[in-house]
Amino acid sequence: MKKILTSPENLKADIRQFYNETQHHFIVMNAVEMGEQMEIQWFFCDYAHPAEMTCFYMQIPPGTLIPTITGVVSSAWVAEAELSDLMNVDIENTEKGFVLEPDSEAGPLRKKK
Repeated sequence: MKKILTSPENLKADIRQFYNETQHHFIVMNAVEMGEQMEIQWFFCDYAHPAEMTCFYMQIPPGTLIPTITGVVSSAWVAEAELSDLMNVDIENTEKGFVLEPDSEAGPLRKKK
C-alpha cells in the first residue's frame, strides 16, 4: 500500500491530481485517535490487477476543519457523514445526523478521557 501524507490545505489538490474515476475506487475514510492528534485517512484501490491500495492521510488536532473531497469524488459524502457523526470529525459542508439521530451523543466512537 502506498501512503501519501497530505494536509487540510493540500488535500483537494492532492486527491484531484491522483484520482481517476475509471482507474480508482474510493473505498472509505477512517479516523484514528493518536493522543493529542487524529489521523484522518482516505483509502483508494486500483481497479486493475494487482489492485494496489493508496492511502492519503493527515495528522491533525481534533476540531480541525477538513475540506470535503466531494467535488473530486462525489460518493465521498457518505464516508464524510459517517466520520462526522461517529468520530465527531469536522468536515466542510457535512451535517450531523446521517448515521445517528441529531440529538445523539457527539462522536460516540471517540475514546473517552
